[in-house]
Amino acid sequence: MSTIPSASPYGQLLVHTLPELADTQRERPSRHPLRRRPTKTQGQALEKLGRAIEYLYDSQVYQNCGDLTSGDVEAVQILMRLSREVYTECREVVPVRHGLKLWLHKLWPERKAA
Repeated sequence: MSTIPSASPYGQLLVHTLPELADTQRERPSRHPLRRRPTKTQGQALEKLGRAIEYLYDSQVYQNCGDLTSGDVEAVQILMRLSREVYTECREVVPVRHGLKLWLHKLWPERKAA
């Protein structure tokens, strides 16, 4: 997992990203966005974490006239990491057409699926 600094007029937030996979390790084409379907509990958790991030960030920015303390930034980062972890646990939704291509490619790996 790598860390990318994200510049902001209110301070610097560090965003943790997942490692990039080589093209041979990917199971899906990169041009198609990944869709995930959360369960009811996961959806509620994502919603609450998102609201907590917004509330913490907005309240501290307005209360401190735009300055975030290191504790505020760390709290936002923790909530963002938790939200990302919940999201990555959600079940992936593969469209039928792409699922069929993957299945055909596994049957005949030397040939390209149509």
